[in-house]
Amino acid sequence: MLKIKSLINSSGFASFVVKTGATIIIWVIALVPFWLYLLTRMLVNPIGFWQELAILAIFAIVIGWLQALLIIFGAALNFVVLTEGL
Repeated sequence: MLKIKSLINSSGFASFVVKTGATIIIWVIALVPFWLYLLTRMLVNPIGFWQELAILAIFAIVIGWLQALLIIFGAALNFVVLTEGL
């Protein structure tokens, strides 16, 4: 753990790689509800406007709040990682 902190706080390529990796991991986790929506939409394969609207409404109501919360948390965590380190 101390080695990662020293890499992050040092200037150079290693710090860039660690911060970029942390940023990618943060946003992949923050967008999990969106990936679930896309996977469900692909598996259900809605036909027509009303089926599309029903799937969008269900996901907006059920996991929309979670997506918004994770986006805010991810942005804050990303800001901390890029400005201060882990």
